[in-house]
Amino acid sequence: MCGASGSPAETVARLRMAEAGLEPECQVPLGGIRVDFFFAGRGLVVEVEGHRWHGGAPAHQRDTVRFNRLMSLPGVRGILRFTAQDVFRRPRWMVRTIRGALVREPDERPGPPHPRG
Repeated sequence: MCGASGSPAETVARLRMAEAGLEPECQVPLGGIRVDFFFAGRGLVVEVEGHRWHGGAPAHQRDTVRFNRLMSLPGVRGILRFTAQDVFRRPRWMVRTIRGALVREPDERPGPPHPRG
């Protein structure tokens, strides 16, 4: 079970996941980057993002670099990003989305639709 969370939204997300029987590691350092939640057995990172920290152009640039670095790490197969509003207003959707990513095989990442020919 997780200890302290980085924000109120992360605490609620952790509680909703626990209620659904999902038990990620919390506040995990991966390649020098601390992630909110990590399902190590499936290589799934889950991030909860508030607008105060992640809004604006500099934050957008920082997040882009951060997520690209995370995806290049061995053992990271996917990243899900949720807003604080998702956590507070759509917790069942958040849990369904996480559960769906966890049951999908690692190389079954959704890709772009095939062009019609």
